[in-house]
Amino acid sequence: MSADTGQIASSGLAAEAATPARADRPGHRLAGRTGLGVAVGGCLLGAAVALLAASATWVHTDVRDAATAGSGASTAPLAVKLGAGDLAPAVSAFGLLGLATAVALVATRGVARRVVGALVAAAGVGVIVYAARVSLDPAPVVRAAQHVVALAPSGHPSLGPIEVSAAPWLALVGGVALLGAGLLAAAFGRSWPAMGGRYQTRSPRPLDAWEAIERGQDPTVSAD
Repeated sequence: MSADTGQIASSGLAAEAATPARADRPGHRLAGRTGLGVAVGGCLLGAAVALLAASATWVHTDVRDAATAGSGASTAPLAVKLGAGDLAPAVSAFGLLGLATAVALVATRGVARRVVGALVAAAGVGVIVYAARVSLDPAPVVRAAQHVVALAPSGHPSLGPIEVSAAPWLALVGGVALLGAGLLAAAFGRSWPAMGGRYQTRSPRPLDAWEAIERGQDPTVSAD
C-alpha cells in the first residue's frame, strides 16, 4: 500500500513539474496575451519606422538632359533630393495600414484577427519590396521618378553619381517588423484573448445592497 502511495505521489510531482515547463515554452506564451502584445508592438514599431523613413530624403543625385549632354552644350547639372514620395510612395500607405491594423488586432478575435495578421504581413512585404528596389538598385527608380523626368525636356535624363541615404534601409527594418508581427498574428491570433474579455462576467452577479437601492429595490426583502 505504501509503495502504491509513493508511486502516485511521484507521478503527481512529475505532472506538476511538467506543467510549468509547458507553460514556459515560447510557443505557449505567444499563444496567449504575451503574443498579442508582441504583435501589436511590432505593428506600431514597424509602422512608425516606415513612416519616419518615408518622411526623410532617400537619394541625392545630379540630373541633366541627355540630349543636351550629347550635343556638347555646357549645361550645369541640377542637384536633386528625392524622398519616398518620389521613389516609393506606397511606403507611407503601408505604414498607415500598419497603424490601423495594430488597433484591429486588439479589437478583433478568432479568424478575423488572423485575416488582419495577413494584411499586416502583406504591408510588411510591400515596404520591403519598395525599399529594397531603391537600396539595391536605385538608378532605374530614380530615372523614372516624375521629378527627375521633368528636369529633362527631352524626356531622357542623365544621372550623376547616386547617393543613397540610410532611409531606405530604415524602411526595410520597419517592413521586417510589420512582416514578423503579421506572421505572428496569422499563426497565433485565433487563440489570443479578446479585448476586454477579463471585464466581462460569465454569469449574472447578485446585486449588493447599494446596487439594489440604486435600482429602487429594497435589499431587506428576500426574493421569496
